[in-house]
Amino acid sequence: MDQQLLKELKNKTIFQRLEADDWEYLLSISTIKTFKKDNILFYQGDDSTHLHILIEGAVKIYKHNPKGHEVVLKEIVDTSLIAQLANLEEIAFPSSCMAMEDSQILLVDYSKFKTYFLSDPTFLLIFIKSLTKRIIELENFISTHITLDAKAKVAKFIYENEMIFNQKSNVEIAKMLNITPETLSRNIKKLKQESLVDGESGLLTVVDRQRLKALF
Repeated sequence: MDQQLLKELKNKTIFQRLEADDWEYLLSISTIKTFKKDNILFYQGDDSTHLHILIEGAVKIYKHNPKGHEVVLKEIVDTSLIAQLANLEEIAFPSSCMAMEDSQILLVDYSKFKTYFLSDPTFLLIFIKSLTKRIIELENFISTHITLDAKAKVAKFIYENEMIFNQKSNVEIAKMLNITPETLSRNIKKLKQESLVDGESGLLTVVDRQRLKALF
């Protein structure tokens, strides 16, 4: 295993406080697997027999709506656990996961992980707390897609992700917002007309953050 990647993994996740013996045991029940861009880590309905941890790269969690359109629930671009709630509840993965670029994933035998680590109340609490951020993100996703209209969705995304907005195509962003590219373009145009954002430099920039935030 790449020692530098493993060092970063330990420092950036819930494992940073593990003693050397515990860390070595974790590695002994784990393997690193490379997923090429567009490879599937797991499909919705697959058994959650392994804990998936992103070491390097980027992945997306997604579902398909009744019309067959892909709905992106979350993009993960930092070292992080992936879909650990399914592991904790010992249920099938409720969504699918795909690599957005070549990615390194640590696959941990969850049965052995549970027996060794989650029997420790202190570590169990840390593990459960790691779910808090995901739950907040899910609540934010639900709130955005149920309560906001298309214009507010676009405004919120730009407000919170200005840099990401300029790195992705309209098609990619539209998928993340569960709207069509045409709807996205139309609402960007509205925001420009209202002098909330500007795109004359070739990159979209926020002109008035306060008024933009007020939309959502």
